Amino acid sequence: MQMLSEYLAAHYPNDQVRMRVRMGTVQLPTTGGLSERDARAVNHVFLRWADAVVVTPTELIVIEAKMRADPSAISQLELYRELVPKTQELLPFLGRRIVAELVVSIEDPAVTAMASRRSIRVRVYKPAWLGEWAARRRRNESRPTLSGGLT
Repeated sequence: MQMLSEYLAAHYPNDQVRMRVRMGTVQLPTTGGLSERDARAVNHVFLRWADAVVVTPTELIVIEAKMRADPSAISQLELYRELVPKTQELLPFLGRRIVAELVVSIEDPAVTAMASRRSIRVRVYKPAWLGEWAARRRRNESRPTLSGGLT
C-alpha cells in the first residue's frame, strides 16, 4: 500500500483518488433460511476490493498494485472493469472511459504483454526503497522456516 500511495500522489495529484474500493454490489440471498447477519457474512466472501480507483476528467481508472508483476492481477482487473457499472459509488462517473491499470515495481515482460493484449495499462513505479525491499525479500525467501514448514 505504501508503493501505491506514493504512485498515486506522484501520478494523480489533482484527481479524485479512492483506495480500497469495494467493487460490485452485495446480493443477499432471498432463500435458504439465512438471517440477514449470516447472509452478509456469506456475501462478504464474494466482495472484491480494487486497490484504488482514480477519477480524472476523462477516465475512471481501476488500479491493482503489486510489488512484483503477477498474472493473477490481470484477471482481477478484468473482473473489476466489469463490476464498475455495478458499483454504486462509481455510477456518477460512468460517462468516463473505464481503464484498468496494473501498477508494479518489478516488471515481468510476459505479464506486461498479457495485460496489453487485454487492454490493461501497465505502469512501472520504482519507489526509492525498492532495493531495500528486494534485499529483505531475498533474505527472507532464502532462509527456511524454523519448523521446516511442517507446523
